[in-house]
Amino acid sequence: MTDDTPAYTDHAALVPADYTAFEHLLAARRDGHPFIHPKWEMLLSTSSTSSPGTWEYAYALFHSPLRFAFTDSSPAAEDVVRVFFDEDGRALPDRPASPRPDSPLSKDLAEHLPGWSVEACHLAPGRALVELEEQTWGWGGSQWTSTAGPHDASDLTGPAGERLLAVRLLPDAPILVGAAVPDGVRPFDLGQARPPAPLSVGPTAAAATAITSVIAPRYRQAAWQARVGSMTFAIDSLRDLCSARITRPRRAGRRAGETFESEAVRGRAAWRHIETAIAAAPAVAAAIRAFTVAEDRLDPVVRKDLQQLTLTEGALTRLQEIRAGWQEEIAAFVDTPDGSWLRRQAEDLRNQEAWPHAQRLAEGPLTALAAYITPRIGAPVPDREQQMKAALARAGNLPASPSLTSPPAATAAPPPGRHRPTR
Repeated sequence: MTDDTPAYTDHAALVPADYTAFEHLLAARRDGHPFIHPKWEMLLSTSSTSSPGTWEYAYALFHSPLRFAFTDSSPAAEDVVRVFFDEDGRALPDRPASPRPDSPLSKDLAEHLPGWSVEACHLAPGRALVELEEQTWGWGGSQWTSTAGPHDASDLTGPAGERLLAVRLLPDAPILVGAAVPDGVRPFDLGQARPPAPLSVGPTAAAATAITSVIAPRYRQAAWQARVGSMTFAIDSLRDLCSARITRPRRAGRRAGETFESEAVRGRAAWRHIETAIAAAPAVAAAIRAFTVAEDRLDPVVRKDLQQLTLTEGALTRLQEIRAGWQEEIAAFVDTPDGSWLRRQAEDLRNQEAWPHAQRLAEGPLTALAAYITPRIGAPVPDREQQMKAALARAGNLPASPSLTSPPAATAAPPPGRHRPTR
């Protein structure tokens, strides 16, 4: 997943008196009674119900106003505590460092799915159950709440990057297998991609067969659509920012150095698209490498794009390094009095350093090549030796100036789902 998920304060830093304060503040907010706590202040509270009106979860965000009493800074995500509550308003302490539970389902699936990574899911009330629900993709509704979870659940990762969830709602219930949100794609970036519907199967062996033969191939196609859609939107947005003009103030008394403020605004707008791109694009680039056949390299336009792909991958690597360096830097002063101000300064420096690499990414061939190989996703990749033989046999029949954007011949129907890539 992308790195913009808020990193709230670890509950390990809290004591029982803090949870008591959270419960009192939430009760006062719900009852409309004034209540002031000397240490904690509620920022917001929210709850969720399913379509029949069944309660699912409730949580609230708190921060300590004492840290900001003598500054103009606002609390960053790292200064905020997120607390889940049960239906009666009792706080649910978070246990992010707890070991994975003993899972008979995970052990059975691991034996029947060689080459797959099978891990038991955390099922502690509160954050664990809510985040498990947030990872479901295309399940058609909530299967549990933040206080009443399934009997057993496993997170499955396939050899081609498939991410599935296997859940047993009750001890003797069938196994429910469905899609999880792909790595590198935020839930709200899934777009129009349609994941496979969950399947209810009985024995573990039958579940393994359904996973490998039915769900996994459909998942790969849906995940590809989601990643390409997320990446394309981010790159198109960066391309628009590249063409945007920077307003330079001309009023008397303005220093030339203040021009940076306009560039800083553009950099802040660009960074969220950079985060999206560097989350989804590496997997797209790897798939382009895997599904490129030898015949493609005989096409001058495709060959040129593949050569430029190396530069684009270099830009992605550099952006990832910049993000890692920035995260390491802000970790050093997150607890300092000027932490929020220093963080803003570090963000502007990060954006300034990242901008030329973002431009290279926006100008690269990723979106065109992704559109070019989309019809191949889900199909078996032919043997490389056979690819070369087929390419040499057809070399004399290639058009004089082939192009990724050239329309198909009039006598040939375009493959289903193929779109003309934009350059």
